Amino acid sequence: MAVSPAKAVLDTSVYLSFLRRGGDLHDLGFLMRPTLLYMSSVVFTELYVGARDRTTIRLLEKLYRTFDRLDRVITPDKQVWFQAGQVLRQLGIRHGFEAIGLARLTHDVLIALTSRKIGAVVFTRNRRDFERIRELRDFQLRAYEESEHRM
Repeated sequence: MAVSPAKAVLDTSVYLSFLRRGGDLHDLGFLMRPTLLYMSSVVFTELYVGARDRTTIRLLEKLYRTFDRLDRVITPDKQVWFQAGQVLRQLGIRHGFEAIGLARLTHDVLIALTSRKIGAVVFTRNRRDFERIRELRDFQLRAYEESEHRM
């Protein structure tokens, strides 16, 4: 029987590690095989906002077009936004976060919950914040350690 491919979403922190060192975004040997990679629209927004030069912008636009053509861009729907509000409220109570701290976590909560909805593993370098989210909503999470994946 054929094995169904795993689904994965890379957090912004993983993409940034590739972009900062000029790495090939296609060098994804750390992913489980076989894997279908999805792009979170939240991650794309974070990457695009931080793009500082035309080369990076062109790379990101090409990346987005590729995921869009494959129909693998995931976007928070109204249910995810509602759940995100619940999770953020609970995180604020549990950890004593002020509004600014919760605003910083909003994107991570949206990424986690949208990935959870499609059954995807989230790969991140920002394990601490995602672990806090997992205290309230279970989802698949794997840490990406850049030093482990250099050639």
